[in-house]
Amino acid sequence: MRAAVIREGALHIEERPDPVPGDGELLIRVRASGVNGADLMQRAGRYPPPPGAPVDIPGLECAGETEDGARVMALLPGGGHAELVTVHESHVLPVPEHVGWPEAGGFVETFATAHDALFTQADLKPGERLLVHG
Repeated sequence: MRAAVIREGALHIEERPDPVPGDGELLIRVRASGVNGADLMQRAGRYPPPPGAPVDIPGLECAGETEDGARVMALLPGGGHAELVTVHESHVLPVPEHVGWPEAGGFVETFATAHDALFTQADLKPGERLLVHG
């Protein structure tokens, strides 16, 4: 498979072995992936990926098709900027028919970050108001 690989602070397209799914994991043929702050920090050498994630392939979210053709989007520990990725099935959501690949590819990490900030960190409750600047 081809992947966007970080080498000496720059991205290069390189061939890598196809990942093999383990127990409880799915193989996704990536159609789109989001670019997040952590990807930029990883490229600059300031974000070590979690254990088990590729150390030189960024990408915390993607969308694509499983081996059985299901349209899915996934939250990843890394490696999303590649043609193929494996991810635990608990980190996968279906992509609605009306949602395109680019939108789905950049949704999961972004949404999880916003949800965590608002509801876990800030403890926002139903009926409360929030003003977002930016």
